[in-house]
Amino acid sequence: MNWLISIIDALFWRIRGGLRFFGHKLPLNKFWFAPIFAGEFCYLTQWDLNVFIITTIATLVSYQEYGWGEVKGCALGVGKPDKSRSDCDLVDNIIDTLSINITSRDVHVWKWTIHVPEIHWKLTDSPILFGVVGTSLRMLLATFTMGLAIRNIPFMLCGLGIGPIYYIVGLFARKVLKKYDKTGWNISEWVEGFYLGAMLCISILYFS
Repeated sequence: MNWLISIIDALFWRIRGGLRFFGHKLPLNKFWFAPIFAGEFCYLTQWDLNVFIITTIATLVSYQEYGWGEVKGCALGVGKPDKSRSDCDLVDNIIDTLSINITSRDVHVWKWTIHVPEIHWKLTDSPILFGVVGTSLRMLLATFTMGLAIRNIPFMLCGLGIGPIYYIVGLFARKVLKKYDKTGWNISEWVEGFYLGAMLCISILYFS
């Protein structure tokens, strides 16, 4: 049943992302993942209408409140940071300003002198890393909200793993499939949904 939950979540997360049937999106495609996820949680624990409604609302808000197009595109290796675009102010304020600045100096260690070169580096200088960090932080906000509803700390934190997922799938799409279009994005949504379902099962069965 745990595998089935992951497969169902993969399908409905991809439907949320715009999967088409006979050329058409499912009506209210962005809504259905939320009640499905809430129903799975109630199945794994116990049925409670109040919990179902709260979890549905929290899940829907978690992925609809803010965007993520810029960071996920960068993580896949098909986009570049764009300061004119704002997906999520909280995340944007971190990743747009994150930098390392070191002034040139000589450091004396016993008999040796070590020269430290001048370094001025910004996260935006590395688009893929920018995307991975941004995706992880954005999805942390999503799973944190969902995890609050189901009262499970491990699930609250599992969003941090989604950035690396997009990087790996993007690498596969570009290097193996030789695709630079929406292929990597579409595959990533399947994997991301499967991951969310798997983390729900693991979090509830082993950490609650």
